[in-house]
Amino acid sequence: MNMKQKRQGFIGFGNLTKAVYRGLKEEKGMSFSYFARSKKEEPIPFYEKLEELVAASDVLWLGVKPQDLGGILEQLKNCPIDGKTIVSPVAGKSIAYISRYLGEDQLIVRIMPNLAMAYRKSVTAFTTNRPHDDKAKEIFTLLGKLGKAVELEEGGFDLFTSVFGSGPAFILAFIQIFKDKMQEFNLPGPLLDELLLELTQGTTLYFAQNQKDYSIEELIKNITSKGGTTQAGLEYFRHHQIGKHFEGVLDAARSRSEEMSRNGG
Repeated sequence: MNMKQKRQGFIGFGNLTKAVYRGLKEEKGMSFSYFARSKKEEPIPFYEKLEELVAASDVLWLGVKPQDLGGILEQLKNCPIDGKTIVSPVAGKSIAYISRYLGEDQLIVRIMPNLAMAYRKSVTAFTTNRPHDDKAKEIFTLLGKLGKAVELEEGGFDLFTSVFGSGPAFILAFIQIFKDKMQEFNLPGPLLDELLLELTQGTTLYFAQNQKDYSIEELIKNITSKGGTTQAGLEYFRHHQIGKHFEGVLDAARSRSEEMSRNGG
């Protein structure tokens, strides 16, 4: 698809919009600029006024915190945004919420990515108020360059946020448990990180190479010898319902996303 929307404008330049920029910066013919409270040490143009960023952009990425979105939309509705695409990765804020400020006719794409966009490894949910619009389809294609993009009903965004948006933090929290236990080896911290990285990358590769032929349960079984160390650990895992407790982590994140949606989302 020929990308007509070449000029990417970031409203706010925090971790997520930086990840989008890093993932896309090698794309040919694409330009980037940002508007923020203060100028940052970044190699792309900075605009002090929102209307200046709008004039210089085809696509506007809403890179602000949920509590700040209303104020930004209040400013944005007074800017000439006809023909522009609004992309919102803001958790808990629906397309209907954004439309209340910008109008029903404004093309809005809502996404839920994660920071792996910077490495083109994000899993990103996508929905839009105009699914047949070519500009919306262009954004979906663009997201596909940053990892895996999936079209999802907006009602599924809260669960998706907890699994894929917050998920990397939860997986790292699990890895931290391994690191804390490994302190008993009395090895330097950076070496422990290297060993853990090798462990997690090896496990991911094992899963990637075999997932077409085996379920996760079968892959676990392949590592487990009867009466061995792995079986002892897994029996403790199941007896104490650790999986159920960890599911509670995802449920808590999902509930918070739902709560944010209810509070004016």
